[in-house]
Amino acid sequence: VAVRGAYGEQVDYDGHDNVEVLAQVPGEEMAERVYGRTRVLLLPSSYESGGRAGCEALASGIPVVAHPTPGLCESLGEAGVFVDR
Repeated sequence: VAVRGAYGEQVDYDGHDNVEVLAQVPGEEMAERVYGRTRVLLLPSSYESGGRAGCEALASGIPVVAHPTPGLCESLGEAGVFVDR
C-alpha cells in the first residue's frame, strides 16, 4: 500500500501487482485502509525532521525501517530499525 504524496508523480508504479496506490486517506480511515494492510513502513528520507508516520505505524504494530535522521532517531528510538542509505 502506498499513499500518493508530494513525490508520487516521480514513482513508476506500473507493473507492480503487489503495490496499491491510494489517494489521500482521511485520518479516521487510516487504521483500516492503510495500517491494517501494511507489513513494514519505509522512511528513506534523509531530511525527515519528525516521525509522526513512523510513530503511528509503531503504535499499530508495524515495523519501521528509516534513515537515521536526528528527528527519526529521537521519535522512533530503539523501536525503529535504522539503515544509512
